[in-house]
Amino acid sequence: PGPWHPVGDRMIALMDRSSGDQRPIIVHLDGQAQPVPRTRPTRFASLRWDGDALMGLTDAEGRDWMALCRIDPESGDVTEAFAPPGRDVEAWALSPGGTLLATIENDRGYAILRIGPPGADRPAVALPPGLVQDLAWSPDGATLAFAHAAPTQPMGLFLWRAGQVRPAWAPPCELPVQDFSLVEWHGADGRTVPGWLALPAGPAPAAGHSAVVWVHGGPAAQARATFRPDMQALLAQGYAVLMPNVRGSTGYGRTAMESDDREHRLDSVHDLAAGARWLGAQPGIDPARIAVMGQSYGGYMVLAAITEHPELWRTAIDFYGIADFATLLAATGPWRRAHRADEYGDPMRDRALFDRISPVHHANRIRAPLLVLHGTRDPRVAITESEQIVAALRARAHPVTYEVFDYAGHGFVRPDDRTRVFTAVAAHLAATL
Repeated sequence: PGPWHPVGDRMIALMDRSSGDQRPIIVHLDGQAQPVPRTRPTRFASLRWDGDALMGLTDAEGRDWMALCRIDPESGDVTEAFAPPGRDVEAWALSPGGTLLATIENDRGYAILRIGPPGADRPAVALPPGLVQDLAWSPDGATLAFAHAAPTQPMGLFLWRAGQVRPAWAPPCELPVQDFSLVEWHGADGRTVPGWLALPAGPAPAAGHSAVVWVHGGPAAQARATFRPDMQALLAQGYAVLMPNVRGSTGYGRTAMESDDREHRLDSVHDLAAGARWLGAQPGIDPARIAVMGQSYGGYMVLAAITEHPELWRTAIDFYGIADFATLLAATGPWRRAHRADEYGDPMRDRALFDRISPVHHANRIRAPLLVLHGTRDPRVAITESEQIVAALRARAHPVTYEVFDYAGHGFVRPDDRTRVFTAVAAHLAATL
């Protein structure tokens, strides 16, 4: 459900069919549901009323990037209000009275905040390179509150007024932290693959730093230039860290986001392998000591990496990852089944594809010792996914450590669970990397 019309007689609802396919619907008090016309699968986000029209973010009418647009709910016609070339608009906020517009655009994982009169050439706000989110105008329309973080600065609250920015609450970072740099390499087909690289403090050992490659979930998501205490913990233990954005990541246009769908699923795994080879060729890195680690769909990427390219990885860590796409779709929440199948493939029609891309069917190729972590009440990726890969490895006496968390869902949020998780991660890397 989205916002009510100011009159109060209708509201916006957004039907989420898949990562690249949302359908706005105007829901009236009398029960009438009025779909907004469209001609193809389209992304929509942050929809609000602009009189009787809609304003929001969309890639409608064949756009590759998310733009701020005015949308006619009767005809579906779209008029651009702000569309930076080659970048997604991620968020927007119009001040009370409509005199100032704030937008956030995604520049290769960095966030650019612009503020100024609508329709004008609005300047970018001078901020340390990082992430901006949660725009909120004051009632008088003169002050904008927003959250900002950078790789070396935890998320804080800032205020913009008359072109000046001041911190309202910026938590100090009292631990040693390292900055991440934006890097690139080429995938197997020549496609440019971006990522974030950070090195631990101090000189590299004679053989080079060991390294951890952390893969984001989604797959429609993106590793960003923000503060990551988990990655800083790895750096503090002496590991280099690479966070890739392989094909299928968001933030690079719709075409890039869809480039790993269905039969192209393993192309993203080959991007990951190319990243490991690129990392191993960098000065100060030991190519024989590279780990791969990821959560949810990133856990699938871990399992696929160590089955498709087993020679590259010294060790691996899988947080609640996908072992078999057929069993994933059979056991996941019913609200997610069609949503995921649109991207992964149909369990019946694409069964041969699922057998090819599902790591559990190729577990005999795995060389790396594996740590697996999963919660018993995960509604998105059922714990049976981890049970399958653990059983397959134990059947051949392959080294695997399995940590089960009672009552945990899709992720570990309770403090005791998080302490146990990262203690297990640190112990596994110390023993195997």
